[in-house]
Amino acid sequence: MPYCYYCEGSRTGGGEFEIPKLSEQSKTVRMLHLFEKLSSGECIRKKELAEELQVSEKAVQRDIEDLREFFQLLYKDDEYNAIRYDEKKRGYLLSKQHEKYLSNEEILVLAKVILESRAFPSEEMKKVLDKLVGFGAADQRKHITEMLRNERFHYRPVSHGQPLFRIMWDLSYAVKERRIAEITYLRVGDEAAIQRQVEPLGIMFSEYYFYLIAFIHGADKQYPAIYRLDRIQNYQVTDRHFYIPDHNRFQEGEFRKQVQFMQTGHLMDVKFRFWGASLEAVLDRLPNATVTKNNDGAAIVEAKVFGRGITMWLLSQAQFVEVLKPDHLREEMKRTLEEMVGIYRAQ
Repeated sequence: MPYCYYCEGSRTGGGEFEIPKLSEQSKTVRMLHLFEKLSSGECIRKKELAEELQVSEKAVQRDIEDLREFFQLLYKDDEYNAIRYDEKKRGYLLSKQHEKYLSNEEILVLAKVILESRAFPSEEMKKVLDKLVGFGAADQRKHITEMLRNERFHYRPVSHGQPLFRIMWDLSYAVKERRIAEITYLRVGDEAAIQRQVEPLGIMFSEYYFYLIAFIHGADKQYPAIYRLDRIQNYQVTDRHFYIPDHNRFQEGEFRKQVQFMQTGHLMDVKFRFWGASLEAVLDRLPNATVTKNNDGAAIVEAKVFGRGITMWLLSQAQFVEVLKPDHLREEMKRTLEEMVGIYRAQ
């Protein structure tokens, strides 16, 4: 029967592998098994492992010592990433460089944030959470799983249902290598999709959705356009490159300070009075804002932002905000509020 290198078994007449008994497996396979257990955070007790592998405790001890020597060669004098004996647990553990690995607390926090985003279809969310929990210490995975159980059960993703991992990864390379992408995009409210050649600048997340920030190829490059990833019906990253000087490169962090609800418009300086309960919430929304106190106790807030998004946010502050500058934004706020009042008067 044909030889199977990995499992050291053989194929049956039906083409399937016959897996040998643990006691018949080679030292190499035993050490891989041991390495997998240690890497996943399990505590190795010689007697238990010897019974599982159907070998002597001396054989297990030799495997542990050989693996310990391997780690010492690999990580040299590093005090972590080494096999140590834990007196309390009465077994061997793999000490990892804590700064380089996620802690149980960090895993739980990240999982909670990902669930709250509702950004991924259920299947993609399940994959992410399962892998994330798998990075936790073996004796803490059950606790992490239980803390996430209810939210996972009641998880309801946003309605588009589009897979995001592949398109995000492909377009990230277009960003990195400055390659022109051709996309078929369905805008909100349109019945037919449009074709665009774009110069990808970055990928961002905001308010439940992922977005591609890109210049339209061949158009005015004063401000980028924003495309929701789930609305890109088809895409192709081409071999053609675009050029942007390094001093003009797109900076996601700066862009995020200026854009609200992923709506661009014209970049402008805005000034408004705010007398709501939480000035902190304003500064969280507008991280580049400067604040001064007015004589009446209201805060005077100034920031550089894109137009359409800031209008939406200012309207959400109801009677606790007054736009001072620019004049055209002040007039736009008046017209919008009058239209809103008219709707209720008509009823």
